[in-house]
Amino acid sequence: MLSNDEKSFLREWAPKILGTAYLLCLMAMIGAHPRPGSLDSLTAALVAALPWALGLGALTLLAAVLWRRRA
Repeated sequence: MLSNDEKSFLREWAPKILGTAYLLCLMAMIGAHPRPGSLDSLTAALVAALPWALGLGALTLLAAVLWRRRA
């Protein structure tokens, strides 16, 4: 189980890490669209970036918790 210190770490850093992952994936999806910068690319990227960001953010959070336990 997680200790209270690890829970407070996750409460503080989870929104920051997941938000950053979402913005990075959003920019990547917009850039990969055939017409980057258009409204079509933005609407498609808003939905397409979500599963990638959740996966990337979850792996990053897991790595951060494991790194803190090791230290």
